[in-house]
Amino acid sequence: MKRILLVGMGLLVAGMALAAGKIDEKALKAAFAKSFPQFQVTSIKPAAVDGMAMVELNGREVVYASDDGRFIFTGDLIELRDEGPVNLNEERLQTVRAEGLAKIDPKTMITYPAEGKQKAEIYAFTDITCGYCRKLHRHIEQYTAEGITVHYLAFPRGGPDSQSAKDMRHIWCDAKPAEALTAAKLTNAISEAKLGECAESVDREYQMGINFGVRGTPAIYSPDGVQLGGYVTPEQLNQRLGL
Repeated sequence: MKRILLVGMGLLVAGMALAAGKIDEKALKAAFAKSFPQFQVTSIKPAAVDGMAMVELNGREVVYASDDGRFIFTGDLIELRDEGPVNLNEERLQTVRAEGLAKIDPKTMITYPAEGKQKAEIYAFTDITCGYCRKLHRHIEQYTAEGITVHYLAFPRGGPDSQSAKDMRHIWCDAKPAEALTAAKLTNAISEAKLGECAESVDREYQMGINFGVRGTPAIYSPDGVQLGGYVTPEQLNQRLGL
């Protein structure tokens, strides 16, 4: 038997929702437009809980609402399965991440390849001004020595208009981007490479991170979209990758 837990902030009143499957999309959209004009409803689907809808906002955020749009719940929806509890929001994001990573052009990332035979690969959203990103990068040779390929994606925490984003565009366009990224993180030296189409990768990867649910850096994922953590030591990463 499946059991559902709602974890987070919000209010639901038992017995007030409409019959399962009868989502009043027009009413839901009207309710959100009136109360939260800053959000655009981009998707409405039945939730795992009878009488509730999963509402996607601005293409990335998910909240839950009663079928008639009168009650909204913000938080995590946990399904208690036989194999253990599953966060349905994280499960949805894992699929989004896996699909996105499978489509990304490897040339747009800054990659530090594994030494010898590759045992695993990870994708890390990073910012050159992030202290924990710099701390993570100090272990880069240890990660690669363990057979782990590290792909870096740009995620300037201040957004596309920040100084960090501007600096990262030059790094991504450098003739030797891996060396330029290491210099920026470890010595604060910023590349002055001429910008070109390569600079657009920073903006695309930042938006990808938003869609993946990145909230801070570093944010590390496996190729199948599983979140492996933020800053992790080589020992911790090996354990999470099962090496």
